[in-house]
Amino acid sequence: MKAKKMLDKAKLACVCAAPVVASGVTAMTVLAADAGATGADVTGSVTSALTGAVGNIASSVGSAIGSIIPIALPLVGAGLVVTIGLKVFKKVSNNA
Repeated sequence: MKAKKMLDKAKLACVCAAPVVASGVTAMTVLAADAGATGADVTGSVTSALTGAVGNIASSVGSAIGSIIPIALPLVGAGLVVTIGLKVFKKVSNNA
């Protein structure tokens, strides 16, 4: 039974990974065709494209975190105040 579950998980992983691999192969083929026409280095093109994409993702995540922190900190602080306040109240009310 356990082997069947593992096989099902492996099949699901293959089904989920197939579109990702196919899109990557398509992108590489397009870059290779473009590089063949211009004589450029395919690896350099892929590296620069991936570096630019990761840089854009990093800056987007950084700006998102920067805009969320001023909203999240007061909410977390209020939650801590309520939690600690309830614990103190329970201790004081049990001792009284």
